[in-house]
Amino acid sequence: MKIFLHTALLLLAVFALGADEATSKNNSESSENAASLQPKMLRIAGNIDGSGRIVFTRHSVIYEHKHWDPPTDVTFDGEPWDLARTPESWDSLGGTLDLTKAWIVKRSGRDVIALEHTADGFDLYLCDSPNGADFYEVTIAIPRR
Repeated sequence: MKIFLHTALLLLAVFALGADEATSKNNSESSENAASLQPKMLRIAGNIDGSGRIVFTRHSVIYEHKHWDPPTDVTFDGEPWDLARTPESWDSLGGTLDLTKAWIVKRSGRDVIALEHTADGFDLYLCDSPNGADFYEVTIAIPRR
């Protein structure tokens, strides 16, 4: 009887430890899954004097200048951005996001910041019509695939 009781207690202890490990593993997996479900918050900022658009596709982010002076001191996700090329971080990021469902979360600047969906992603329009340049900042939420 004692052997049966000890075996039963041992099995209960092993089961409880296994359940704790499984619960811990499930909790960490669920935290990772929750984080992966959060949209990417992309911040673009810079001095704008005139107008242009930024074309976002899975493979590239291209700035197209329209009028007046080109933007200066532009950052893409906190890093300086040379507008002549796609930001390096986009190579690993672009394919993981659902660009067709992006939306503007926050914007600041004295004139237009607008997002238009396209078949391949979206276009971001920046337009500073008043004389002189102004600082613009936009945060875009982009769901993960």
